[in-house]
Amino acid sequence: MIKSVKSKLILGISLFIIVLFTITAFLQVREKEKELVNDILVRSRSFAELTSDRIVEDYKIYLIPNSFVYFNREIQDILAKNEDIASISLVNFSGDILYDSSKDKEQKYDGKERVNEDKNLLQQIGSKNISVKILDDRREVYFKKKVESDGVVSYEPVDFNEMPVKSLAMDQRIQYLVSPGDDQYSVIFGISYDALAARVRATELRIMILAVFGVGLGVLLAFVFGSNITKPIAELKRGAEILATGDFSHRVEVKTRDEIYDLAQTFNVMAGKIQEGTKALVYRERVGKELEIAQQIQQRLIPKIIPQVSGLDISAGVIPAEEIGGDCYDFLQPNDNELLFYLGDVTGHGVPSGIIVSIANALFYTFANRDNLLDIIAEVNRVLKAKTMSNMFVTLVLMKWVVDLQKFSYVSAGHEQIIHYRAAQDDVVLLPSGGLALGMIKDMSKLIQIRDVDLAIGDVLFIYSDGIPEAWRNDKEMYGMDRLKERVKEYAKFNGSLAIRNALMSDVYIYRQGYKQMDDITCIVVKRS
Repeated sequence: MIKSVKSKLILGISLFIIVLFTITAFLQVREKEKELVNDILVRSRSFAELTSDRIVEDYKIYLIPNSFVYFNREIQDILAKNEDIASISLVNFSGDILYDSSKDKEQKYDGKERVNEDKNLLQQIGSKNISVKILDDRREVYFKKKVESDGVVSYEPVDFNEMPVKSLAMDQRIQYLVSPGDDQYSVIFGISYDALAARVRATELRIMILAVFGVGLGVLLAFVFGSNITKPIAELKRGAEILATGDFSHRVEVKTRDEIYDLAQTFNVMAGKIQEGTKALVYRERVGKELEIAQQIQQRLIPKIIPQVSGLDISAGVIPAEEIGGDCYDFLQPNDNELLFYLGDVTGHGVPSGIIVSIANALFYTFANRDNLLDIIAEVNRVLKAKTMSNMFVTLVLMKWVVDLQKFSYVSAGHEQIIHYRAAQDDVVLLPSGGLALGMIKDMSKLIQIRDVDLAIGDVLFIYSDGIPEAWRNDKEMYGMDRLKERVKEYAKFNGSLAIRNALMSDVYIYRQGYKQMDDITCIVVKRS
């Protein structure tokens, strides 16, 4: 029977710390593991939404023209951004496997057609909703995306026919996730939980080390101070229990003015830092989610389908430099005989520029029915000047195609000069620019004018933002207008505006050699047909 107070204290504190750390560690690790499993699903789903279109676009740009190295590099870059994604496969709606990152590592697959014959997987591939395969009960769950009136995005678990089904439990793991890319392709993301297991093991090891340290420290303090330490230890014990419940505002009070006092102060500092860190983490998550939503909103402003009109073959695309871009373009048809379209570049990029893009987009929709281009530009400028900051402005070119007259005209508001490839002369010329950026002055009607373009069969117009000629490959070299004009002349002979656009965008990408993209890259290609 132990009679020594110090021995009892040593034994008691040792047992207490061991039990406390063991129970707390077990509960927290298990709960955290469930949260991480659920987080992997949420992050993977968001990641798939953000990257599926890019993967399909890269496939069209690189893999179809047999640029496997560039396509594979893009896929590896995407994989590097999410440690929970083990593989990426691109399939068409017939189930043909066009690319598999786990197998196509060195070169493009050139064997027999690889076909998915699993009927359930084929249903997932053809669905418009993101879907997953659950590991334990082997069932498929689809996620129907819903956007509330307040902008909040939610996902309803449904079956293939969009009928509600039982949602996934927090600890249910998935084998893979299928995300639609466009109306022809889907992307299959293989999910890995290796990183999760490593994090759990590392957490358990840290907890064990901390538990050993706590026991040793408790024994030493009990041996040195004996009964005089029981009260402050009890206070520290109570503080640890409160902290374990998530109340990081709690502070312990110890008045011994010795090492235990210092320990108590360290405990309070730790609790304060945990409290500050928790607030910062919540804030970062909120801002990150808001940026993600803003990016999704802006992506919806970009037209998915370009109107087909007699006499013109049109293609367009944008690559933002950040999550939120400052470039914009759109196509409007006020009537069956006219097509209005524009390309604009807002000052800078990021959230402020994204807001201006949204405003400008709405304004052009509002004033598209005005009689001529000058009225539309003047009205948009008037509102932008009144409603935006003085240091924010938009360079823009507004264009119009009249179908029955086969007539092309445009108005430039301080934007880059349009490059005109003339097929008959086999040369390129820069069309006049002029005007003043929107939002700089209240009335700009006297500074702008409508210009007509003699657009012959086979001619090509290239409208672009300054992110293309100003694309840098290092600190001293950039793409430049001379190279751009040469490439327009070279690629304008290609069959179709899409091929021309893809070739030009690929050339800019190759020129950059992986150097950071400093500005948004946007272009519209118009070919007279």
